[in-house]
Amino acid sequence: MRLLACVTIDEQHSRLCGIRIPNRPLAILLALFQLTVSVASFLQHAFSYYKHGHVFLCNSNIFLHNATFEVHILAHDVIIFDFGLMHRVLGTDACVANYLDGGYMRFAWTIEQSSALTLSIVSLAFLPKPLWLLWPGLLMQSSYSLGLSVLTMATAPKILEALGGRIDMHLAVIFSIYVFGFCINWMFTFVLWHYYWYRERIFSRPPAAQL
Repeated sequence: MRLLACVTIDEQHSRLCGIRIPNRPLAILLALFQLTVSVASFLQHAFSYYKHGHVFLCNSNIFLHNATFEVHILAHDVIIFDFGLMHRVLGTDACVANYLDGGYMRFAWTIEQSSALTLSIVSLAFLPKPLWLLWPGLLMQSSYSLGLSVLTMATAPKILEALGGRIDMHLAVIFSIYVFGFCINWMFTFVLWHYYWYRERIFSRPPAAQL
């Protein structure tokens, strides 16, 4: 499967700019990256509740005044790689999660995704069987990538409008971070699914054929 011009994903291996990488260690590496993002997002909730008694007191409008370090911790929606992009293109003063339900669904998601990714990492690294140990990770990661796609499509007109105007360094950086997070998670989704199909095909063979 050719994902991009320089990225090809097969069941056993992936090729990144011509470099052949086995899917198993690649999936572990990508899962560790996304687990770090998910845990960091959960810690935002813990910090918000500890300091303010609120599940997610996010204020993304921090570039109009001098903000303290504590304000910066809660100013970015790490789970969707939003480091000021939505504020810049939509003019919002809070994170997207605050407009949905105040951040409660985001809080639950960080716990579920972190748990599923941890189980996937353990399965990938140490437990080739049973295959169902990868199901939570596949479900959560697929849902997550689709969610990022929906968010991107919903905000695409405003993003394109912003990119069609004057692009300064700040906009270039926050847009690049968002695109990187979007692409790396779709790549992780495809790598994980292809490796799962490979393991499923191997373990479905008769015992003699597996030798």
